[in-house]
Amino acid sequence: MANVLMDVVRWQRGKKPTLDELKRILASEGLESELYADRPGVKYGRHKHDFDDFVVIVDGSMKIATDEHEWTLRAGDRLDIPANTHHRAEVLGKEEVRYLSAAK
Repeated sequence: MANVLMDVVRWQRGKKPTLDELKRILASEGLESELYADRPGVKYGRHKHDFDDFVVIVDGSMKIATDEHEWTLRAGDRLDIPANTHHRAEVLGKEEVRYLSAAK
């Protein structure tokens, strides 16, 4: 899917968010999320889903890219990926990344 308007929603509060805070935010939108963890260096090649994917970083950092843009996400950052949008991801740094993923 080309030219889909997407951007990261950055965590604006002063302290790092907790897992429970992030889950509550997604739940308030009617989204049920699952927690995932990936080791440093893990990469997901170009792929797409037939559902909207909502990704929120809990710990660590991850790069997510579409064919048009690239974002670096850190704790509390959220990226909503529309269905059928080709994207890829890579864990950055020397720590594992933990993230919530919800689908709609």
